Amino acid sequence: MKRSAVLPSSIRAAIVDLDGTMVDTLGDFLVVLQHTLSDMGCHPIELARVDREFVSLTVGKGTEDLLRRSLAHAWGLPDDDAEVIAQVPLAWQHYQGHYTRLNGLHSEVYPGVDSGLQRLRDKGLPLACLTNKPTAFAEQLLERKGLRHHFAHVFGGDAFEKKKPDPLPLIRTCEALGHAPGDTVMIGDSSNDAQAAAAAGCPVVLVTYGYNHGHPIEDVPALAHIDRIDQID
Repeated sequence: MKRSAVLPSSIRAAIVDLDGTMVDTLGDFLVVLQHTLSDMGCHPIELARVDREFVSLTVGKGTEDLLRRSLAHAWGLPDDDAEVIAQVPLAWQHYQGHYTRLNGLHSEVYPGVDSGLQRLRDKGLPLACLTNKPTAFAEQLLERKGLRHHFAHVFGGDAFEKKKPDPLPLIRTCEALGHAPGDTVMIGDSSNDAQAAAAAGCPVVLVTYGYNHGHPIEDVPALAHIDRIDQID
């Protein structure tokens, strides 16, 4: 059955998540992490632990969190192990170089994203991309996928003092768009987006195909759950 989401007439702007909402970036994450972990001295059996399933359950809370949890998983250590935490800055240096080179080469825009964003803009809604991915990587990916022109603003996980699911990034993004949180819809794929939106006072629409840490997204309260962004009216 085709889903649809009719936005309240009060909505004046939209904030859109990136990974798992607009672009399937699991391939990018997996390839970059494999290069990074190899640079960190991981052996083949350790590299094999960080597979696509692990990455799909881990992404969404920022690069530092992803690197820490990936190192720990590869080495068979707890996430909060002191050795793992101490190695994250070095891993970040390797990761940054690989991601800049490979960003977007192993990812695909989800069906209905480009047309859905254009539809929102045609209705007069200014758009902002808000992601926990570093801003430079987000800008680069949107450019490479032909989506950057849709957005008045792009804010990454390093743009503000806190990341989603904290509401601060949404509140600041609403300020940049010039509209109150209650008049700004958040479009995302995970409980991170929903929690941040609820705390900020934004209504939220969730896509059904993204990365929600292995939990059914339909269990997360939202204005609507949709299969494509162009199902928003």
